Amino acid sequence: MKKVIMLAAVVAALASCQSKANKTVEAQADSQAIVMTPITESTAVYKGTIPAADGPGIDYVLTLSDATDGMDAMYTLDMTYLDAEGQGQNKTFTSKGKQETIQKVVNQKTVTAVKLTPNDSEAPMYFAIVNDTTLRLVNDSLQEADNNLNYDIIKVKQ
Repeated sequence: MKKVIMLAAVVAALASCQSKANKTVEAQADSQAIVMTPITESTAVYKGTIPAADGPGIDYVLTLSDATDGMDAMYTLDMTYLDAEGQGQNKTFTSKGKQETIQKVVNQKTVTAVKLTPNDSEAPMYFAIVNDTTLRLVNDSLQEADNNLNYDIIKVKQ
């Protein structure tokens, strides 16, 4: 009986040592992985002039930032209303918040869009992804305007 107890104690001691060694190796591997993982942030900037109901247009500058290090993907949108306060007197509004990519079926076609949700609880805005360099302002159903006006903004920086 003493031999069985001694054998169990030796096995437990060996298992304990091996467990500590594995934890040390795992900790070293984790610290190396953290050091070797670069933190990069990718941004894209889109610009364009969108038609306005009561002015010559609205200049849009949309900056999209990828999600990094556990943070949500974010955006900044500067909207400059041309001649808003008279000839040559523009007015700029800035919106910031979370961006996400969504998909919906519109007219039997899948549309992929960027949804911009402002931090200030305003209504979200939607830009359909036309191609690698173009986003198009659409409504919340991801439908384009029924007129022939240009609602596109073009990528100017990656």
